[in-house]
Amino acid sequence: MGSFSIPWACLDTSSKPDNSEKTQPKPHKSFAQAVSNVCDIPLSQLPQACVKGVDLAIPIPEVEYLAGIDACKHNLHGRIIWPKGATPLTVVALKNKLAPIWKDLAKWGVSSLGKGFYEFCFSSLEDVRRVRSVASWALNPVV
Repeated sequence: MGSFSIPWACLDTSSKPDNSEKTQPKPHKSFAQAVSNVCDIPLSQLPQACVKGVDLAIPIPEVEYLAGIDACKHNLHGRIIWPKGATPLTVVALKNKLAPIWKDLAKWGVSSLGKGFYEFCFSSLEDVRRVRSVASWALNPVV
């Protein structure tokens, strides 16, 4: 009987590469090894400090300062204070808990900053104002 050809590469076992050689796993870097990787930046690229009174100051160009302020206008930082012994919510669970409370807001997001602090990003300044207009938000309203 003659040889036959399998037109589907996924079913053709004759051309499979030999996987008998196992690839060596990459060594896992420790945190200390990862942060000890030094990058040399020329001093000429860093802003020059100046003395103001008894303090050192680093001048920030106004254009860069205003760009930074503009980038943060739609963000709020907040902290959630949990009762003693309570298990903190995950970011997804927190967003799900806030969604019905903030249902009238446009697109918004939340990310954890650690230790109970969160950053909330809103799509409009009006949404930021609406959230800030309430002194505190109760996640477990008492009936």
